Amino acid sequence: MTKKQLQPSSSLLLTRVTRTVFFFAFFYGLSIVIFDSGNLITREAVIDRWTLLTILLVGNSLAWLLVSQLKQKSVKNLLTAALAIGLLLFAGFMTYWERGMASTSTLFYVLPLLVIATLRNRHALQATAALSATTYAFAAVKYFNDFFNEGFRIQLWGSIVLYGGTIFVCAWLIMTLTDLRHDSR
Repeated sequence: MTKKQLQPSSSLLLTRVTRTVFFFAFFYGLSIVIFDSGNLITREAVIDRWTLLTILLVGNSLAWLLVSQLKQKSVKNLLTAALAIGLLLFAGFMTYWERGMASTSTLFYVLPLLVIATLRNRHALQATAALSATTYAFAAVKYFNDFFNEGFRIQLWGSIVLYGGTIFVCAWLIMTLTDLRHDSR
C-alpha cells in the first residue's frame, strides 16, 4: 500500500518561495557590492541595481506579509503570479542593463518559472515560459537597437533562439519533474 504524500498548503508554498527570494536578494545585493568594489560597474549602474533590488524586496516583503493574512486560494494564486511577474521584470531590466544578448543574467528567467510551478498549473507555467522568452527577446533587441554595432544581427537572433528555447526546455523539465504534463488545467 502506498502512502499518499501530503501537499503543502498554498500559504506554506508561497511563504517558502518568498523566503527563498529573500536569499536571492541577499546574494544579488552582495554581488552589487563586489562588482562596485572592483569598479566593474558604474555608479549609475550601482544605483539602478539597488533601486531594482529594493523594488523587488518591497514586492516580495508584501507577498510574504500578506500570505499569512489571506484565506482565499485565488488571492494567494494571484499573489504568486504577481511575484513571478516581478521576477520577470527584474530579469528583463537586468538583461538590458547588462548589454542585452551579452547579459549574464539570463539565468534569472528561470526564477519566475519556478515560482509559477508552485501553482501546479501547466498552462500558467507555459504562459510564464512564453512571457520569459518574450521579455528576453525584447530586452536583447532593444539593447541591440539602442547600442548598434555592439554585436552582429545573426548573433542577436541566434541568442534569442538559444535562450528562448532554453527557457521553454526548463519549463518542460519543471513540468516533467512535478508531473504537470497531464493535468487538465
